[in-house]
Amino acid sequence: MNDTAANENIDAELLEVVKGLAELTWDLKGLNTVAIDLRTIVSYTDYVVICTGTSERHVQALARRLDTAMRESGRPPLGTEGVEHGRWALLDYGDIIVHIFNGEARADYNLERMWLEAPRVEFENQPKDLYGHFEMEQFGG
Repeated sequence: MNDTAANENIDAELLEVVKGLAELTWDLKGLNTVAIDLRTIVSYTDYVVICTGTSERHVQALARRLDTAMRESGRPPLGTEGVEHGRWALLDYGDIIVHIFNGEARADYNLERMWLEAPRVEFENQPKDLYGHFEMEQFGG
């Protein structure tokens, strides 16, 4: 296998992990899940996954469950921040960074606006109510 084919396999595997994280947020009733492909935009990560929890406890539960799933698949985090506070949890896996916000923090930080030019990951089974009670344009959509 040449280097190009190997890189394509790695990219495809990583994209499947990103999609799996998004699907898990939906299963756990996370709102507004967005995955952004940053491979050509920044050097510190390949993808960012952003979702909203409905309360502090929900943010904490989402963060813990996503982290457990990643650890169980052999991908421990490089670092985590904010899980105990429930306003904004950050899970850093190097090539994937996950941000889980409560509604107020998501609106305040509006990370999607930073990467408007970056492609969004398309999901085949995306819930119809993806944007919950938020307006799409609030998050750069």
